[in-house]
Amino acid sequence: MPFKIQYKFNDDPKIYHCVVSYTQYRNFCGLPIIQECKIIKGNETTTKKSLDEIQRALDLAYQKDTSHIRKLAENT
Repeated sequence: MPFKIQYKFNDDPKIYHCVVSYTQYRNFCGLPIIQECKIIKGNETTTKKSLDEIQRALDLAYQKDTSHIRKLAENT
């Protein structure tokens, strides 16, 4: 079941939102560049393609590249 999450980066006062799987939410919370991350809504609809894009963004974020993850949040 996908969740809508809200998160903030350590170096950015802006609040971002996106829809992720529970596993991806846990990965977001584990990113050292994330200051705050919380679920704000459950039972969201999304596609496998969207979840795959989020996973790619998470993979890049673990490599300290946050551009993709910030860009995805702007599209939701």
